[in-house]
Amino acid sequence: MNFIKKYFFLLILLLTNLFAQENFLVETKINASFKMGSMQSESKTIYSENTFFSNVKFAFKGKGVARLMSREMHNGTIISLNDSTVSNIDFKKKKYSVKTFNEILKNKENKNNQNENDNQDNSGNENINEELKFFISEESELINGFEAYKLTIKRDGTNEIWFSKTLREPDFVIKIKNEISEFQNSWADMSIDLSEYGIDKDSIIIKMSTESENGNFHFDLISFQKFFEDDEELKVPEDYKKVRKI
Repeated sequence: MNFIKKYFFLLILLLTNLFAQENFLVETKINASFKMGSMQSESKTIYSENTFFSNVKFAFKGKGVARLMSREMHNGTIISLNDSTVSNIDFKKKKYSVKTFNEILKNKENKNNQNENDNQDNSGNENINEELKFFISEESELINGFEAYKLTIKRDGTNEIWFSKTLREPDFVIKIKNEISEFQNSWADMSIDLSEYGIDKDSIIIKMSTESENGNFHFDLISFQKFFEDDEELKVPEDYKKVRKI
């Protein structure tokens, strides 16, 4: 009898995993300080087969006259490939807005045309050649729970980047990133091409630290993993109010 109960329990568990939506979770933290103030952010990004979801907490504390710019925000974005829409969410105000892909592309086209007209007379960019010095550690170290190698770059201060030689984004994450590239620009996504340093261009950044006379910047990858979960988190909460613009 106990064997039958265990059999049915394992069968139900297996079926639950089979029918659950496979998602990919990426969590990051950013801290920075500079002459005008300091900022912190925490981001949670979920990729599913047809949906992109981001949840970002952001805080800026200004110094001097920049104190008027101090603010705290908690925003989100849901991009659905099923119905070709982008939902922008304000979690603090419990409001959201929705735009179609066509509306966004049309607005972007109008802005690009305006920028081209404004920049017609801008020219004379200077190319500054600076000797590039960099070093890559021979041995790995454990950073934020990930095996990582350290790249040190001496240019405009000291830049340190810890990267993984083994972590890679799943194919469905790469696919959805390519499909939504026109509709989102996640500044918290540290997808940097390191090929000029002899490193695989698809390497995942685990940690980045930049120190210069202008300030400092620190990025940390906290989570990078597949997980199975229902899709409720990928939807706008039912009690949120729909508005024209966020």
